[in-house]
Amino acid sequence: MDQLKLKLQEYYQRYRKQDKLPKKEAQETGKDSVQDLENDILTQFGLPVSKRFVQILHDFVNQGQVNDQLLDYVSKKLRTAARKYLLAPVMSDLEQLTQARDQKRNPFDVLPEIGYPAHEYAVFLIGELLYRRNMSAQDVLDELQRAHKHNSWEDLLMLSKISNYSSHELYTKLKKFELRFVDDFVQHQHRQEVTRPQNKRLTPAEEGYKPNYKTISKVQVEDIVFDDKTTPSLFGKIKSGSRYTRITISLEFSELNQLLMSSGELGVEIANAVKKRLSNPAVAKPLVIDIKAEFGEPLKLDNCYLEVYKPQHQENGKWTEDKDAFYFVDKILSKKEFEKRSKEAEVKTKIQECLELIGGSYVYYQRLRRLGITEEEAKLRAGLQDELLYKLSYYLNKLKD
Repeated sequence: MDQLKLKLQEYYQRYRKQDKLPKKEAQETGKDSVQDLENDILTQFGLPVSKRFVQILHDFVNQGQVNDQLLDYVSKKLRTAARKYLLAPVMSDLEQLTQARDQKRNPFDVLPEIGYPAHEYAVFLIGELLYRRNMSAQDVLDELQRAHKHNSWEDLLMLSKISNYSSHELYTKLKKFELRFVDDFVQHQHRQEVTRPQNKRLTPAEEGYKPNYKTISKVQVEDIVFDDKTTPSLFGKIKSGSRYTRITISLEFSELNQLLMSSGELGVEIANAVKKRLSNPAVAKPLVIDIKAEFGEPLKLDNCYLEVYKPQHQENGKWTEDKDAFYFVDKILSKKEFEKRSKEAEVKTKIQECLELIGGSYVYYQRLRRLGITEEEAKLRAGLQDELLYKLSYYLNKLKD
């Protein structure tokens, strides 16, 4: 049995042994050795220790019995994943972060693949600041580099557990390193511990499904329902063709406040009403604001775009989208951001169309050559007399083989 199979067999045995222990005891005894083996096996294939590649090993240990056929199968799967990963186009860290935001990639995949640990602060920078708050990818990358350069990960985690963190010596130390988002991170962690509702929803990535995102605008909000323990929901209508349909949107308080503050004077009035009711313990729960009854007209969200998705549930082992018109907010885009994204998508589509046309020209060139037409004449007729264009057409056509 070769060295790799021996490692895989050892990993299988250690993982299964750890899995049978009580959770606390497993964390204290076997976790590090199992992770070390994961690192060792994946590194042997040139793969980063990201969630999508670790999952191959987790699927392996969930098999009932280890044998030569199973070891050969997982080895082949790792080799295939490595070939695909290593032959992928080289991208800068900035390009990878930008692509990750567009594709909603799991931070636990992104971070190891750009060389950073999947630490709470790093996950916060990508999951919260880059994805949800639309922070620029360059700002997030700069912060990752600073934290990594000064090896500040454990200091940041320790600081997040301190109540009066801003007066602690660790805070002064981290600020000297010019870390920009220390306060945001600590406050975010405190909200998670203290005010985050017990039934806080998991992200699609945490649950294990990939949602179908859609962008909506011009929502007419009629009611807002909330309390101090659950996230708020908007009830209203959205125009679909020539008629209006009912819609319910669930979002975080920070997102609700962002929407209200960008919706003119009426939005500001509603935001103040929300704060007033949350601060009054005598008000019955849940709290309902009937916008039309209290303010004379529904709230029109026409100054931004909402990127939303329907939750999914498992049905017969498959993820199925809920049928109700109920959505979670993933991102709030300003008009300028939405127009920029739409323009980029349109330009990419046009570029793809042009590349397909150029690639097709090489097929025409080959047909002409088979008819006995000279190389120079065939290139001229196919529009490939320029040498660079000819090479581009050749390689684009080769991609289809």
